[in-house]
Amino acid sequence: MFDKKSKFLFTAETTPNISTDLAASAGRIDELVNLADAVNVTDSPNCKVRLSSLLVASAIKAKGLDVVLQVTGRDRNRVALESEILGALSVGINKILCLSGDQPGTGGPVVVNELNSLGLTQLCQQISGGALTDGTKIDGPAKIYAGSADDIYSHLADPSARNRLLAKVENGSTFIQTQYCFDLATIEEYAKQLTEHTQFQDCAFLVGMGPLASAKQADWMRKNLWGVHIPDPILQRLEESKDASKEGETICEELIEKMMDIAGISGVHLMGPNCEKRSARIISRFVRGQDLNAQS
Repeated sequence: MFDKKSKFLFTAETTPNISTDLAASAGRIDELVNLADAVNVTDSPNCKVRLSSLLVASAIKAKGLDVVLQVTGRDRNRVALESEILGALSVGINKILCLSGDQPGTGGPVVVNELNSLGLTQLCQQISGGALTDGTKIDGPAKIYAGSADDIYSHLADPSARNRLLAKVENGSTFIQTQYCFDLATIEEYAKQLTEHTQFQDCAFLVGMGPLASAKQADWMRKNLWGVHIPDPILQRLEESKDASKEGETICEELIEKMMDIAGISGVHLMGPNCEKRSARIISRFVRGQDLNAQS
């Protein structure tokens, strides 16, 4: 999927339930089948237990929707991570977003953190080459498309952040999904910088955004979540709208339409809690002329 540079890509996100009902967690993405290019399955975000992301990702893959498996280095050591990645490859999941993971607060669970996001990227490259880190050869190796996260604002403001991303690309990252950005001028400046670096030319960049539900939610997100920047005019639109949820979708649609013409931007990554159906509605307005507005 990330080899195709001519097509504007749409990825979405789902978080498994706190439940043993696999069908229910996998079924959250049903509206995205035949619309999204892939769906990210998160790995116990905010350091809160969820149903196994690999198990849910496998069930989603069986529905015919491609999957980006998010893997963090927070909870597992190198051996467990290698096992997880081999498990993903065994069920046809070869796209992995490599993350350090949300860290717990004081009194939270014990973390491992043997590998950070760069270390995970290097691990994927090693396994993709057919061997484990101890040199053991893998029977039936498969290519891995490793991905990384980026914060557009840090990337623009801090050369060290840009250098960290370059290191990940040099170590095998083939796609980048950014944190939320709702400012077109900032996206354009980001894209300009990307096109100036030859190292980024073969990498797919998907700008993160999501259908905000209210001004209150947006304000909380920008104050509490890493890399989330939501401009005041966006909050004002949500506050003044009679239907903030619908306005949140409209904001995404307007930005996506303009982003599709920006060189260096490969697609959009739609995120947010319980946003699978709303993401499907947004994507449907750009893919095959469909419109799911009346379906839920």
